[in-house]
Amino acid sequence: MNEQIAETLREEIKTGKVRAGDKLPSVRAIAERFGVAAGTATKALQLLTKWGLVTPDSTRGYFVSAQALDAREKPTPSPEFTAIMREIESVREHLERLDERLRRVEGAEGKS
Repeated sequence: MNEQIAETLREEIKTGKVRAGDKLPSVRAIAERFGVAAGTATKALQLLTKWGLVTPDSTRGYFVSAQALDAREKPTPSPEFTAIMREIESVREHLERLDERLRRVEGAEGKS
C-alpha cells in the first residue's frame, strides 16, 4: 500500500499539483487521506525520499525537492509489488472466466 500511496503522490508532483518547494501534507493527513496507519504513510514518504522527489526536514516535514522536476522516469517497482500485481491480474482473469460461465449457465436455465 505504501508504494501505491507514493505513486499517487509522485503523480501529483509530476503533474504539477504539488510543486517544487511545496510542503507535503503531514504524515497524519496522508494516513487519513488514504485510510492507512501512520507507519504506512511514513514508508510512502520514505519511498519518495529514496526516489529523490522529496526532502525531509526533521522539524518541518517533507518538501518537494527541486530534483522532482527532472524525475520523468518512473521508478522500478519492487519484486514483491510486481508479484502481487501479477497475482491480482490472475485473479481478475479467473473471475472474468467464472462470470462468463455463470452467464452461460443462467442463460441455459432461462431457456428450459
